[in-house]
Amino acid sequence: MKDGKLALFVMLGQTAERLIQKQPDTVAPESLPLSKELDLAVSLPILVKRARLASLVFKYFFVFEHFLREFIRETLSESSPANWWESKVPKNIRDEVTESEQKEETKAWMALVSREKLALTTYPQLLSIIESCWKDGFEPIVRDKSLIQEARLITHVRNAACHMSDIPEEEVDRVRQVMRDWFRIVSP
Repeated sequence: MKDGKLALFVMLGQTAERLIQKQPDTVAPESLPLSKELDLAVSLPILVKRARLASLVFKYFFVFEHFLREFIRETLSESSPANWWESKVPKNIRDEVTESEQKEETKAWMALVSREKLALTTYPQLLSIIESCWKDGFEPIVRDKSLIQEARLITHVRNAACHMSDIPEEEVDRVRQVMRDWFRIVSP
């Protein structure tokens, strides 16, 4: 087969696959097995397709929140290596994290890894720490507080994904843009 015909054949196949995948009752492109016998992509194809986009948003936030935690730890540790949590983090956030620690203790039967204080902070709390500690090392790195506001604007999308809601492509694009803005200034 000539290269041109082969390329046309591949393009037609890809186009057909995209059209088929747009049909609601077709099996999702990747499986979602619960066991060897049960694949949710076959049993519940519509839900599995809807979950794909929401899982993408979840992955973005998983990475971004972990990045923010490490960024906070590194930045605040420079000015107060031994006690930055107590000396820099606002009291209301420390109190909420203490409450979360107490709740976690009751779940000791679960196979969760032990988590330190910063791991128990929520996304909005992370942004509040950066804002409240702006002069403690974040200003020369971030340079513009509007990045914090941008990150706050996507909190609703984060919460929607974490509460198993559908996420429109437009909102996925918004999350990508905010994270691109952050990583353009604060390189990971």
